[in-house]
Amino acid sequence: MKTILCSFIFCLMSACLTAQPGTLDSNFGNNGKVISETYEGDAYASLLQPDGKIVVGGGGSFYKGTELLRGTLLVRYNTNGSPDLNFADSGRGVYILGDSDDYIPTIHAMALQPDGKIVALGNFAVQNGIFGPFSLMRFNTDGSPDENFGINGLVVCNITGGLDAAFKVGLLKDGRIVVAGQPHKDINDYGRGFIACYNQQGKFDRSFGDTGVVTILLDQPAAINSMAITADNKIIVGGTYGSSVPADEILLQYNNNGTPDLNFGENGMAKMSFSAQTEGVLLNDIAIDKEGRIVTAGIYYSQRGNGVAAIKVGRFTKAGFPDTAFSSDGYTYTQYIGANAYAETIAVQANNKIIAAGYRHVRDSGTFTIIRYNPNGSVDSAFGINGIQNTFFYGGDIAYSANIQKDGKIVLAGFSQLARTSFVDIARYNGDATKKQIILNKIKHYIQTHNNANAVADKIANASISVYPNPVNNLLTIKGLDATMNYDILMINDKGAVIKHASANNISSYQFNVQNLSSGVYYVSVISNQKIITTLKFVKQ
Repeated sequence: MKTILCSFIFCLMSACLTAQPGTLDSNFGNNGKVISETYEGDAYASLLQPDGKIVVGGGGSFYKGTELLRGTLLVRYNTNGSPDLNFADSGRGVYILGDSDDYIPTIHAMALQPDGKIVALGNFAVQNGIFGPFSLMRFNTDGSPDENFGINGLVVCNITGGLDAAFKVGLLKDGRIVVAGQPHKDINDYGRGFIACYNQQGKFDRSFGDTGVVTILLDQPAAINSMAITADNKIIVGGTYGSSVPADEILLQYNNNGTPDLNFGENGMAKMSFSAQTEGVLLNDIAIDKEGRIVTAGIYYSQRGNGVAAIKVGRFTKAGFPDTAFSSDGYTYTQYIGANAYAETIAVQANNKIIAAGYRHVRDSGTFTIIRYNPNGSVDSAFGINGIQNTFFYGGDIAYSANIQKDGKIVLAGFSQLARTSFVDIARYNGDATKKQIILNKIKHYIQTHNNANAVADKIANASISVYPNPVNNLLTIKGLDATMNYDILMINDKGAVIKHASANNISSYQFNVQNLSSGVYYVSVISNQKIITTLKFVKQ
């Protein structure tokens, strides 16, 4: 039985395991991309389940036999990009919720409940003859409509009785559903915003604001189109404010009962102003980093760039003021040469690096685009190509939603338009490998390249650590540990998957019960201070 030096493993792995952040993940779909094949449609929203599966929502259609099904679209993919055939109808489902084919809700935003049910915000709907300019839907974990929500899974929503517009949906910690948007009673009604709150059955929460609705009416016109829920269960909504050009970007914070949080910004409002060289700004999305700072993404039009649209990212402090640690005025923008670029979505990594994504548009064609910013507001040149990555599908490609996996990989979802057909597109990009990932990858590489333990180099990291008996039937003992040290001990199968994990602190030996393991080859890796001490092979009889 041989062991290997930690440095030996690190040398083996340094060149082959850590893919550059921002490159397409070759382990996902077809070289990092998935294009809808068994259905057509538009995708505006996505989310990640705790098990890593990807749920995408929008509107679409597919043929079932000779019958064309068309409606609200909900699809789910496995972590490798393959359709989850146990979800809806072979991985995808279209639904006509309500009375009329004239108004089929298209999903524009989604939220995941702790029980795995999916809450979706859509546009127009009619039910029992009642029209709503926006709608809420809820789906079970298998993709079927939740009949315990509203009427057969659908709630028709109306704030003013007119053509209200809703943009974002979120969940409070007690399960209540909040929606943010703009009320429009008629064509002369503009410049206001609203937050509506619903209980878990889809009815107005009458204890929130004015019988379920907070109307946002400021001293100047405001267009509210973004929302986020903070870690302390407060509601932040954002948009633009003022009738002059450029308008200000604003955030407003509310308590979870609908009352304004007047301790946020100045009397409840955070405001970011722009230079006179700016032709206009638009806020499209909000995210919150682990420090509680609020990051915004949208579009910036600059006179200096001849009116070319650029991706804009800003950051506010948790207290509600432009964050000068991000830039001197709290925002930055990135402009492509000879092309318009739009940020539709934003996400923040665990290390507070910022992912802004949308599309780059040149003439009549577009691509997914993604930019990563450092916490100080600079473009991260280590990501993609000098901080930027563009991904082509069919042309007319637009990314509307971004999510970051637990392992740091980045998932974008959107769609392409080819002639009169739309295709749902998903791309996954490599992120920064965590220390845990690096260690696991090194172990996997060791297993893949050293299945014969006798072929391992004779250099020994710690000759005193060994396993016995080998082969083993019941109890496997790891002996020779230093009783003054703390260890993590991983048991791994021959595919590189961790099947057991234990901590061994201040003891000289540790035992695993392997009685229930199938016969075959396994490995034990001993780790201390996030470094591999040794990896040992054993056989279960």
